[in-house]
Amino acid sequence: MHITVAKFGGSENVLTIDIASDLSLKDLKAVIEAESDFGIKADEMSLFYEGKFLEDDSKTLAQCKLNDYDLITCQRSTLRNGSMPEATTTLRRNMDARDPRQLFEMLRSNSEMLQQIRRNSPQLVDAIQRGDFNKFMEQIAAQSPEMQQRMELDRLASLDPFDPEVQRRIHDIINMQNVQENMEHAVEHAPEVFGHVAMLYINCKVNGHVVKAFVDSGAQMTIMSKACAERCGIMRLVDRRFSGIAKGVGTQKILGRIHLAQLEIEKNYFATSLSVLEDQPMDMLLGLDMLRRHQCVLDLHKNILRIGNVVETSFLPESELPTHARLSGNTPDIDDYEFDRPADSHHESRLEQSTTSTSTSTSSSFPEDSIKHITKSGFTREQAIEELRLSNGDATKALVSLMTKSLSVPKRKR
Repeated sequence: MHITVAKFGGSENVLTIDIASDLSLKDLKAVIEAESDFGIKADEMSLFYEGKFLEDDSKTLAQCKLNDYDLITCQRSTLRNGSMPEATTTLRRNMDARDPRQLFEMLRSNSEMLQQIRRNSPQLVDAIQRGDFNKFMEQIAAQSPEMQQRMELDRLASLDPFDPEVQRRIHDIINMQNVQENMEHAVEHAPEVFGHVAMLYINCKVNGHVVKAFVDSGAQMTIMSKACAERCGIMRLVDRRFSGIAKGVGTQKILGRIHLAQLEIEKNYFATSLSVLEDQPMDMLLGLDMLRRHQCVLDLHKNILRIGNVVETSFLPESELPTHARLSGNTPDIDDYEFDRPADSHHESRLEQSTTSTSTSTSSSFPEDSIKHITKSGFTREQAIEELRLSNGDATKALVSLMTKSLSVPKRKR
């Protein structure tokens, strides 16, 4: 396992060591003495984890509940025989692994990291160099939405707890934190839910012309664009008595309906009706009316559309999809449409269709050095990649952002 060690109040850099979890604290101290420049002998060293003094040197790292990349701090003991050093009270208050003062002190003593941070956050560095902790916390909060929420909760806690507005605000912040935790859980355990899924298209022919048709079981009716109908030479069959307006998030003009057209799939012919839209981005959409009529099965295991247990046709790979439907392009949303009643017809047509468009959060590939620069500070590889994505590949900015997110805000005294 990896343990990150920081010297309290020193000017040395943070040290990350690789050590077995079944070794004792005494062994850990020996390794720190050998591999660090802290200048503290093993028998004079006191270790702290989450603000607590690790007193029993015979305990193993596992028994101390240390995990991979946990942060511990060390200092020179002023007393012997394993007793608590004089600075115990200060360390308990300041050296909690989630105490913002720890980050403040570590950054103050590391000029190299301050120079790296200055490129992105000069005001933050100025606050650190002046020793202004309050200004430091303001800058941290400004750069971290999570920190802003924590500070807001702390402020609200000092107000009247029975005020309905205070209760509402606290409820909103807690609810947002729950949503964020749920998303982080999804990123870790089910990252595929953030990816695009290629839409289901098949090759077919209408009046001898090749058409790429979108298969959508969520659409009530089969539709075709005016441009595609003209290309296939079937605009002459449009019954304009069924014209109207398709209403949804937007509106589209319905030119009319083709009551019967022949659809050729894998050299087999199937009858279908088509509603023709004036301005439709896709050429053709096979709706539930056609799928039900011909007892179609969407077999996603075999990646085929099965028609009447007789004909099978494969769904198209992304490379063969229309440009607007490819993952690398801008896939248009397909709104819910409802046909108005045609003015000169006793029939009412209705087209309902819903598709869910999921925004992507795909991870780009970043240099391995940038990822290691973050993981050696105690964060997981997944956290590093996600934060690099949010910071446009800036490793220093990503590291600082992760460090601020891991902090907790001290309770404000009433």
